Amino acid sequence: MHVIHGERGSLRADLNGDYFTLSSNHSVNGSDRSFHRLAMTEIDDLNSLIDAKTKDQVPLSISNGSNASLPLRTLCADLHAQVEAFLQENVETEVLRRVQKQCRHSLGIIQEALSRYPLPHLSLSYNGGKDCLVLLILYLSLLSGSSSLPPSLPSILIPSPHPFPEVDAFIASSAAKYHLSLSRYAHPSSMRAAFAEYLASPDGRAVEAILVGTRRTDPHGGELTDFDKTDHGWPDFMRVHPVLEWRYGDVWAFLRHLGVEFCGLYERGYTSLGGTRDTRPNPLLRIAEGNGGNGEMYKPAWRLEEEDQERAGREVEGGDGGVQEEI
Repeated sequence: MHVIHGERGSLRADLNGDYFTLSSNHSVNGSDRSFHRLAMTEIDDLNSLIDAKTKDQVPLSISNGSNASLPLRTLCADLHAQVEAFLQENVETEVLRRVQKQCRHSLGIIQEALSRYPLPHLSLSYNGGKDCLVLLILYLSLLSGSSSLPPSLPSILIPSPHPFPEVDAFIASSAAKYHLSLSRYAHPSSMRAAFAEYLASPDGRAVEAILVGTRRTDPHGGELTDFDKTDHGWPDFMRVHPVLEWRYGDVWAFLRHLGVEFCGLYERGYTSLGGTRDTRPNPLLRIAEGNGGNGEMYKPAWRLEEEDQERAGREVEGGDGGVQEEI
């Protein structure tokens, strides 16, 4: 089953045989027609993905909670197999060929970080955004070769002062699924203070480097390199940027091709996630409006063609990495 969300409610798409169709008990009329068009567009996307997967005999996983209860080592081995299969795949689009190159480059950076810093000294900045997810999947895939794994992986979350309930819920479920020992530090006025508190705590005292999901086009990302020491009075640690050169379309191509589960707000037209007071669906993805403007509908985030408008829905500049771009 796949749920398609909209301001007017949600529809259920069931897997009938090999393809998704709208549930047979759903009738469409009147003002629901725009929602129906959105649903059919979404289903076309799902079925196109099925076609691509079945053609190459690659298992399909679409937001279905797979791997939810796997032990960490088994999870890492499973993700390693999926990533390696993707890297060996004879993909048919230029975007996916570029993503394969991006993956190899990112894996090399993560491998270098692992060679410099033992696991207890390496942490992950995670806020449930799409860029963090790419980083997390690649990181876990490499940990399959580690001789010793902890029960859970050190990580830090500095949330928005006004978080979306959907984001909080996704962070909680994905942190459990991916075995993250997630330390939460809320300092609305000072991210520097949040990191200082984390690094002084029992959870972060041993941390020397933090993997962050900043991309080149994020605020403050223009001058970064793969490895950057903090400065200007920030607490001392190494920032590691494995996905720095990934483009917006690369991120979505990777997540959707591998069937990685992501926050449902992206399905509703949000392309960059901050907090409830500074983030709206991307206006470039708006496809319908009901009476009085109260029934707006949006294409999903991966349908955005103007990559430089990723933050068009943000009233205050930020990014999916949350505090990551500000480190």
